[in-house]
Amino acid sequence: MAIQKLQRSYFWFLALTMLILLTDTLTVRSFSLADQDPVLVYALMFDFMLVIPFLYWLFILRKKGKSITKIIPLPLLGALVVWLVLPVHLRGSVWSAVWPVELLLLAVELAFVGYEIRIIYRVVKRFRRIASQEPNTGEALRIAVHEEIGQRKLASLLLHDISWVYFLFFSWRTKPNIDVDGSPVFTYHKKTNQVLYSAILTKIIILEGIAVHLLLQQWSHWAAWVMTIADIWLLALVWGDCRASALQPVSIKGNYVRLRYGLRIQADIPLEDIANVTSALEFHPDTKELKNSATSLIPANIRIELKQPTKVEGLLFMPRQVTTIYMALDEPEAFAQELRKYAGHN
Repeated sequence: MAIQKLQRSYFWFLALTMLILLTDTLTVRSFSLADQDPVLVYALMFDFMLVIPFLYWLFILRKKGKSITKIIPLPLLGALVVWLVLPVHLRGSVWSAVWPVELLLLAVELAFVGYEIRIIYRVVKRFRRIASQEPNTGEALRIAVHEEIGQRKLASLLLHDISWVYFLFFSWRTKPNIDVDGSPVFTYHKKTNQVLYSAILTKIIILEGIAVHLLLQQWSHWAAWVMTIADIWLLALVWGDCRASALQPVSIKGNYVRLRYGLRIQADIPLEDIANVTSALEFHPDTKELKNSATSLIPANIRIELKQPTKVEGLLFMPRQVTTIYMALDEPEAFAQELRKYAGHN
C-alpha cells in the first residue's frame, strides 16, 4: 500500500511538472517576438525555482519523511532550466532577475549557518561538562553530540567529522582506552596490520591522485584541484581511523559489547541480542550477507550473529540495521570465548 501511494505521488508530481513545462513553453513561444518582458521572466522563474521544487517536496520528499530544507539547492537548477527555455534574446535578463531569489537563498543559508554555530556551541558546552567525568575523549564527544542533537543523520555526520579531526590532530598524547573497572578489552590494531593497510591505501591514493590531477589539469584546473582536495580528505580520514583504532579497543562492559572499531563500526550491542559468535582465520561473506552486515573493510576473523536487526553506525557513522557484524581482532578466539562466557552468565 505504501509503495502504491508513493507511485501515485510520483505520477502527480510528473503530471503537474509536465503541465507547468508545457504551459510555460507555449507562453514563451507566444512572446518570442518581444525584445524584453521581465514579467515573463519572473513568471518562469517562479514556476521553475519555487513551484516545481515545492511540488517535489510535497509529493516525493514529504512522503519519505524528508525536511523541506532538502530542496534548497533546486532553485539554482531551476534558474538554469529557465535560461534554457527562454529565447536567446531574453536569456540575459535571467541573471538580472535571479538576484532577489539568490538573496532569499542566502538569507536561508545564513540562518542555517547560525543554527549550526548554535548547535556547535551547545555541543562544546556539554562536552566540557562530560569530559570532567569521562576520561575517554572520543566517548565524551559521542555522548555530548547525541545528547544535544539526538540520533539523527545530521548528528551522525557531525560526530564523524568531529571524531576524525580529534583523532588525527589532537589525540597523539592520549593513551589507549584501557578501562579501569576491569572490563575485558580487545585490541585490533597490532596483529591485523591496520598500519600496513593504511600505508598501502596512502600509496594508492597518492599515486592515483597525482595521475588524476595531471590528467584533469589538461581539461580544468578547478576540477583537478577539487579531486586533489578530495584525496587529501580521504588520506586524513584513513589516518584518523588508524589512530582511533589504536586508542579505542573493543570492550565488554556490563551487559553489552561496546564496539568502537576505528571510524568504521560504532555500536553498543546488548549481550542478550547476540545469537552466536564465531572466530576463524578469515571469513568470506558473500554479497547477500554483506547487505545486512557491518564490516571492518579488512579480512575479518570474528563474526557476531544477532537475534534481530540492530542499529549499527557504519561509514560516516551513518546508522543502519544489521544482523551480522564482521571484525578483525588481534585475539579473535579469546574474544569469542569471553563473549560466550559473558553472554551465558547474563
